[in-house]
Amino acid sequence: MDTTGNSSSLSTYLNPEEDDEHDTKERVLLRYFLQEWALVKSILDRIVANDGATIPSDVNKIRFVIDKYQEQGQLLEPYLESIVNPLMSLVHSKSMQLRVDTDDVLDIIKPICIIIYSLVTVCGYKSVIRFFPHQVSDFEIAVTLLEKCHIGNSLTSLRQESTGEMETKCVTLLWLYILVLIPFDISSVDTSIVNSNQLGGLEPSPLVIKILEISKDHLSSSGPMRRFSGLVLSRLLTRPDMSMAFVRPSYA
Repeated sequence: MDTTGNSSSLSTYLNPEEDDEHDTKERVLLRYFLQEWALVKSILDRIVANDGATIPSDVNKIRFVIDKYQEQGQLLEPYLESIVNPLMSLVHSKSMQLRVDTDDVLDIIKPICIIIYSLVTVCGYKSVIRFFPHQVSDFEIAVTLLEKCHIGNSLTSLRQESTGEMETKCVTLLWLYILVLIPFDISSVDTSIVNSNQLGGLEPSPLVIKILEISKDHLSSSGPMRRFSGLVLSRLLTRPDMSMAFVRPSYA
């Protein structure tokens, strides 16, 4: 029996790089990502085990792997849930601690958001945000994170990029983008309102005002923050309970 053909196939399977030139780009990239997934998964497991603590080399390794698939983001989509879920769970849990120790918490959140934002640039935001937390109680948490990031807005854009501030703002805006669609009374989750009678009629709650002010500031910036702020505002201001926001002079 002639086993030449089978031997050739087995050789190609064991040494896939030998047949790369005869394969499609997509199949080659998928093959190599399957090999790199073990590295990505081990780093993710380490980040989760360390309660979100990261080292720059780990973040850079994951970014390097993700960025290689810039033109073939669909190859990463089967793995998005496994990457985004644990990372956004960390962002969520750490954001709940922001009122206690802001700087230290943000130092943990920013590198995580760098990884998440890398996925956004490669796979598209619509694919990534499907795996963001989206409970009503998350709304105030996300606004608090956005506000804390906005406080350091005096930093230069270069520094924002190098420290993960830009990525954190973008991820948080996308988080709010899905949360504002949930049908609920925003004032009901605003803990700054001691008494609901403080709001007159359909006047926006303090949480809404914060989003409007911060998003308007980002509209004057260049890059993705302008785009994502526009997405948040378009969804927020078209909510049925936001009709009065259109006629308030401060936010018109």
